Amino acid sequence: MASGQSYSIVEYFTEHEGYRCGYCKSTNTNFSHGMWAHMLTVQDYQSLIDRGWRRSGCYCYKPTMNQTCCPQYTIKCEALDFKISKSQKKILKRMTKFLRNELTNDSASLTGNDQQDNIDISNEEALNYPKHKMKVQKDKSQINVSSVDDEVSERLSINPEKTESQKNSTSSSSQVQPTNSDSKNTLHIRNEIADAVPCKKAKLLRIERKKNKLLAQGKSQSEIESIMKEKKQQNCVKNIEELFEEIYTGLKKLELRLVRTAPMSSEYLKTSKESYELYKKYQTTIHRDPIEKLTEQQYMRFLVKSPLQQYWLDNELIAVGVIDILPSCISSVYFFYDPAYSQLSLGTFSSLREIYLTRQLNKVASNLRYYYMGFYIHSCPKMRYKAKMRPSKLLCPETYVWCDIEPSLAKLNNDKYSRLNDDIDAIDEDGVVNIEEVLILHKNIAMPYKKYRLQRTTREEKREVKEYASLVGMPCAREMLLLRYSRE
Repeated sequence: MASGQSYSIVEYFTEHEGYRCGYCKSTNTNFSHGMWAHMLTVQDYQSLIDRGWRRSGCYCYKPTMNQTCCPQYTIKCEALDFKISKSQKKILKRMTKFLRNELTNDSASLTGNDQQDNIDISNEEALNYPKHKMKVQKDKSQINVSSVDDEVSERLSINPEKTESQKNSTSSSSQVQPTNSDSKNTLHIRNEIADAVPCKKAKLLRIERKKNKLLAQGKSQSEIESIMKEKKQQNCVKNIEELFEEIYTGLKKLELRLVRTAPMSSEYLKTSKESYELYKKYQTTIHRDPIEKLTEQQYMRFLVKSPLQQYWLDNELIAVGVIDILPSCISSVYFFYDPAYSQLSLGTFSSLREIYLTRQLNKVASNLRYYYMGFYIHSCPKMRYKAKMRPSKLLCPETYVWCDIEPSLAKLNNDKYSRLNDDIDAIDEDGVVNIEEVLILHKNIAMPYKKYRLQRTTREEKREVKEYASLVGMPCAREMLLLRYSRE
C-alpha cells in the first residue's frame, strides 16, 4: 500500500447466487456475500474476520450461514493457554523420530483419526477467483482518493494534500496484499522473531550447566545421571515449546523460514519456483485440480501476497503455510505440502507450529494472542481436528460473540446451523445500521453517505449500502471507503 495511506477501499458485490460446495460437493447450495478489497488495513481485516469474513487473495467472502449447505463457523484457538493433547504430542514425536531416522514403516502406519492429513478442503472461492476479479473496475488507476470531506478526514488518517501525489502509487492497489497495509508494524514484528524465539541449544546449555554444578559439588557420574533422570521424570509434562525443541535434534535438518511476499523479499524470490511447483503437486494430487488451471498467475494472486511459512527438509521445500499476521492474531489462510510426506500429518503439524509462532510473537506484540484456523464445518470430518486445538471458541453467527467450543459442538450435533450465544436477549449491536455514517468513495471523493445521497441515490442503492453496513458492522462501515461507480 502506498506510503501515508491508512484506510481501506472495498467494493461490495450484491449477487448471492449459489455455487458448488467444496465440502459436500453439492452443485449450487453454497451461498456467501462477497467483497473485493482494493486496499485493506490489517485493523479492518481483523474486524472483518471477527464478523465471519475470510479472504481468498483480494476477494473477501462471508458465508450466508442460515442458507448455505455447510455453515462455516469462524474458529480461533487461545494460543497462550494452549494445552497439547496426547494425539497431538504423537504427531510431534513422530516428526522427531522421522528426523532421527527412527521412524519405521510400522510406526508410520499407526495413525489414528487425529493423525491423518488434516487439511482444509480447497474452497470453491479460490476456483471462482477469476470470476470475482472480472466484476471489479478494469482501470485500477482510477481508484484513489483525490479529496475528502471534512468529516471523513477526522475519522481517517488521510492527508488531502498528499492524495494527488498518491494517484500513481495507488494504481496497483488491487495487486497489493490486502492485509499488509500496515506493513511497518507487521515487518517490525517479523524482524523481532529471531529475538523472540528461544535458541535451539538453550535447553542443552542449561542441562550442561546443571551437570557441571553437580560435578563441582563432588557428585559422581552415576549420581549425576540418576539425579538428572529423576528431574526429567518430575518434569515429564512438556509444553509445546519444549516439544518443538526436541524436533531440532535429529540427523535430518528441518528448517522453518518466515518469508515476506508483499513486497517480495529476496528470500521468496530465490524460492518462488519451488513454492509454485509444490503448490501444483499438492493441488493435482490431493484435490485433483486440472493442471491447466494451476497457472503461476493464479497461484500468485490467490496465495502469495501474504507472509509464507516455509518448511525445508534438508534444503528441500516440503510444505508452505500461508498466513496473515494481524493485530491480535495469526490467521491461517491456506496450507499445502508434498504428498510424499503424508505420513507426517503435516496439516496438524503446521497448525501446532503456527500456534507456537503465535506464542513467540506475543512476546514482542502483547495484543497478538490468538490463532485463527479459518472456518470450522461440523459436518466435515476433515475439519474435526480444528475443534481439538484447545481451548478454542466459535463465533456466534447472529451476535458475533465468541462461544466456548464444548457447548457449541453440542448445539451443532443437533442442528448444522445454530445461534451459539446462550443469551437470548443479546443482539448484534454493531449490525444496527446508521446509513448516514457509512463512508462512500465516489468519483475519488470520500464522503459520508448523508452527503453522497444528496448527489445521487436510488432505493435499490440505499438497500445495498445498508446490507453492506450490516454485514461488515458499523465500526468498519465508518472506517472503510465503500466504492460506488457513476452510472452515466
